[in-house]
Amino acid sequence: MNERKGSVIGSVTWEIARRVARPEIEGKENFEIARKHLEAGGSVIFYANHVPGKLDIPRLGTAAQDCNIPLEKSGVFVSRRHTDSSLGLVNWIQHYLLIDKWSQSPGVTPIRLTQSKDKDRYREDWEEFNNEAFRKAVEFARTPGNAFVIAPEGERSKGQLKEAEAGLAVLFREVRDIALAMPIAMPHSTSRVIAGAPFSWSELLEDHKRNPNIRTKDRMMVRLALLLPPENRGFYAQMAAEFVMPPANSS
Repeated sequence: MNERKGSVIGSVTWEIARRVARPEIEGKENFEIARKHLEAGGSVIFYANHVPGKLDIPRLGTAAQDCNIPLEKSGVFVSRRHTDSSLGLVNWIQHYLLIDKWSQSPGVTPIRLTQSKDKDRYREDWEEFNNEAFRKAVEFARTPGNAFVIAPEGERSKGQLKEAEAGLAVLFREVRDIALAMPIAMPHSTSRVIAGAPFSWSELLEDHKRNPNIRTKDRMMVRLALLLPPENRGFYAQMAAEFVMPPANSS
């Protein structure tokens, strides 16, 4: 009975969030490539910029659903602090929805992670907590048919793309035998979701030959930056201007 009640509450609140988010999807053909890869037994890492406001998860989730990617086989990193129910009403609500209800319906698997800016708050156990979170993420992303979502900046940006944390490239490397990575851009002050072309680990290594002075995580992030307007590329503006993309038929 409780499971059914939780599923109903999750479904209703998720539908409300979907209607509020109302994303405009660009690059549906890239979502289609990702969907086919999932259906063939692969996995996908979706990585996106972390926009202001609280609708990035509904916006991304709605875009995925609209492109026939099932959320019940999707996972996402969520902020430990933002879902710490002991820190006040807003945090309690976010825990209630993200952890308790939306994990039942639409079925997203949340994995809580301590953000860099919160390490002092959780100084006693943040490292152990994050090691376990990363282990769970690797296990999830290594499972055939699963999709995992990561916001590599680690915190919300305010109009300018921030430098990615190292975990993005590490996660992709750990699941490189099964996964494709796909950048998703959400331009600020819009409802747009722009899907970039999925790519393999071997394609990312080929990027290194063309762009030898750019680190792995940054080569991934440049692919995301190029989907954003130039004024939103922030830390990656210069790299994006100099980046040599592979030929369109390289895959």
